[in-house]
Amino acid sequence: METLIFKIVLSSAMLIAFYYLFLEKERSFKFNRSFLLSAVVFSYIVPFIPYNSPFKSYDNPQLIIGEGSLELNAASVNVAPSFDWVKILFIAYLLVSLFFLIKFIYSFLRLQFLKGEMRTYKNQKILILQKNYAPFSFLGTIYLSKNYLVDDQIDNRIFLHEQCHVEEKHSLDILFIEFLKIFSWFNPALFFYKKAMIANHEFLADQYVLQKNYDVKNYQYLILNEIKMAQSFNLTHQFDFNNTKKRFIMMTSKNSRFSGLKKFTLLPVLAVLFVLSAKKVSAQTESKPDVEPTPVKAEKQDVAILLDEKNATPDQKEFMAMAKKIMAEHQLKKDTINKKQSQDIAVPTPPPPPPGKFEQVPAEFPGGANALRQLVGNNFDTSILSREQGLLKTTINLSIDENGNISNVLAEGENQKFNAEAVRAFTTANEGKVWRPATENGQAVKTVYKMPLTMVFQGSAKK
Repeated sequence: METLIFKIVLSSAMLIAFYYLFLEKERSFKFNRSFLLSAVVFSYIVPFIPYNSPFKSYDNPQLIIGEGSLELNAASVNVAPSFDWVKILFIAYLLVSLFFLIKFIYSFLRLQFLKGEMRTYKNQKILILQKNYAPFSFLGTIYLSKNYLVDDQIDNRIFLHEQCHVEEKHSLDILFIEFLKIFSWFNPALFFYKKAMIANHEFLADQYVLQKNYDVKNYQYLILNEIKMAQSFNLTHQFDFNNTKKRFIMMTSKNSRFSGLKKFTLLPVLAVLFVLSAKKVSAQTESKPDVEPTPVKAEKQDVAILLDEKNATPDQKEFMAMAKKIMAEHQLKKDTINKKQSQDIAVPTPPPPPPGKFEQVPAEFPGGANALRQLVGNNFDTSILSREQGLLKTTINLSIDENGNISNVLAEGENQKFNAEAVRAFTTANEGKVWRPATENGQAVKTVYKMPLTMVFQGSAKK
């Protein structure tokens, strides 16, 4: 997730920086509007686009999933409590998103509750407001105070300016950015995009008015006279938009000689961002001709590769043996600690079971343990651990109730990223699945299931 957010922020920041450096001062206003909208869309979708890298991968981490173990008659998983920073950050994210959502709804409703008389003027809806506001527009309506009507006529320059905003649907651009801010407020580039879009919309509207052969100086004086009537409507386009100096400069400026070249410069920038941000699909690792390669699903990217001892290469067999040895030592150490802890606590010896037939049947995943291991491996995203080294270990713990439903899926390990991805992959593998519950003397009972996972990086296997 962190990588995804970083790619979105990086792409959007680089593209808005390109706009301010090369395009903002050019009079290609319609191209600039298209660029700003396309840049935002590109930044948010490119991390999800698969990109087939021409380079072969030689350092894919290998995931080894151990055999699961069961403990009957255990009501729940006992894991040492830890402070969950991920949950705290997620709650903080939701609270900030809720703030922006409330702000968006408030801004929208504030416009809807403005009181006035709705009219049709030159086939355009206008709302004559009771309060004294400078003219502005939102979606398909122009808003202005009644003192702008002289003999039921509106200054045509003001009307044409706001009509341009309405006809070219400039409000939709702002609504799009405000919507993105609700769930991606952490992206600071969005605030610069909104500022650039509003300025560009004003340049377009000013150009639309001046194309009707109105005097530039008189039009500029009209804008200056309206600045004193400032108001704040977040989602609107106001005639007195206060970036006056820049607007006046753009009214009389001309395109630079390199205007066309600047647009072509965008192509290599997009290409670089695509390579950096797209979801990469590495080529298959080269294997020796006399060894049959282990089949891997092509449609899944960055999945963990389950190792099979029959088809493994010598290098893979080497770190498989190393991983098993470490897992065994880890389990032995854990058993010793648990044994010592159990000795320190006085536990009454349970009475012996009554004579007679006693039968236990363990819980089973639909399709068996191998099917579970395969599903976990297919859903495990190794790309989030690309910067890790050495060997990572964790143990998945979960409860299985009498109906075969799982709960309390947790992971015990030192690496929090590895733990979180293990829990996610295991939970995803169990979506829509119901286990066959464990039974004791024919009666379904609760069970604790444990599954060890080890991630081995090829660079560390030979050390």
